Amino acid sequence: MATQSATSRREQTARRISRCAQELAIEHGFDGFTLEELADRAGVSRRTLFNYFPGKEAAVLDSPDCIGQDDLAVFVAGGPDGHLLRDLGHLVVRIHTREEPTHEDWHRIHALFERNPRLITVAKERFEGMVAQVREAIEEREDLPPGHDRARVAVALIVGLFHNAMSTFLLDEDRDFPTDFMAGVDEAIRLLA
Repeated sequence: MATQSATSRREQTARRISRCAQELAIEHGFDGFTLEELADRAGVSRRTLFNYFPGKEAAVLDSPDCIGQDDLAVFVAGGPDGHLLRDLGHLVVRIHTREEPTHEDWHRIHALFERNPRLITVAKERFEGMVAQVREAIEEREDLPPGHDRARVAVALIVGLFHNAMSTFLLDEDRDFPTDFMAGVDEAIRLLA
């Protein structure tokens, strides 16, 4: 139990630092604030700041390790349901819910990218890295050679379903992303059956 609360405390501190970094980047631009100002805003020492993030870019973009290794292991082993697309859906929901982002968080990210468009490229590179990790997990799970169409198509479907559910989520405060996303996954499974 102590480990869980310590983890929760660590995650809460990391989120607070990241949120403060995003707010400063929105207010002053990415280059318009110092790490000292970030530490002050987040209520931590500069040393503590570096215990959480290696630099400003990492703090602003957060999510250093958004795919949990336990979640990935369950997926590669063929779980949790034994159906590739549905299990990919569960993996995306686990990634999304690890951070428990709110509508406010997503709107802040949108404002961050509007104010700092060059960060879009960095975020896209991080996203592509995560997509590659998921594609490799599919290849391992399905015993496919690297670059196999089945893995690429599965990832493309899930990314499209993610964007569709996220668009709905951002427009309607009453929507629940995991529920809408998994409904989209189920609809895709029916369409492709």
